[in-house]
Amino acid sequence: MRIIILLLCLSFAPMLLADSAPAWNQLTPAQQQVLAAVQLKWDKMPVERRQQLLQKADKFSSLKPEQQQKMFDRFEQWKNLPADQKETLRRRYKDFNNLPNDQKAEVRKRLEWFKALPDDQKKAMRAKWRSLTPEQKQKMRERFKGMTPAERKAAREQLMLMRKNRVEPTN
Repeated sequence: MRIIILLLCLSFAPMLLADSAPAWNQLTPAQQQVLAAVQLKWDKMPVERRQQLLQKADKFSSLKPEQQQKMFDRFEQWKNLPADQKETLRRRYKDFNNLPNDQKAEVRKRLEWFKALPDDQKKAMRAKWRSLTPEQKQKMRERFKGMTPAERKAAREQLMLMRKNRVEPTN
């Protein structure tokens, strides 16, 4: 009896796998178009990875054309990044995902704040950050890490006021 059950399970296994992650030629034309970059690797990928990519392809297909173009542009930028930059971004993404939800919300809020700045202010802030030594950057990170959210907000507002008046902060 056990052998019969085992044989039945084994005979249905390929169908279960095929249903959960189809071969390349079983994908819809829309899925093939979105996943064209991985066509040569598709049938060799683990089932879980193919399932993830199919979910993302289906989600992508439901986006508005301008959102799809934005994603394509970002993908092109990603492909052109040097390997060390890709690794840095992967590490930062992993670090971000390991943050507690309240800290993630704070990071998103700061990013939105930064995006809302005029281009010249963003450019000046980036230039100032790049001009700092690694030690100065670390000191600034530690100082901000030890502040409460209200203190960080006040410090950012003070920095913006000083930038507006072109006054350099004292360290």
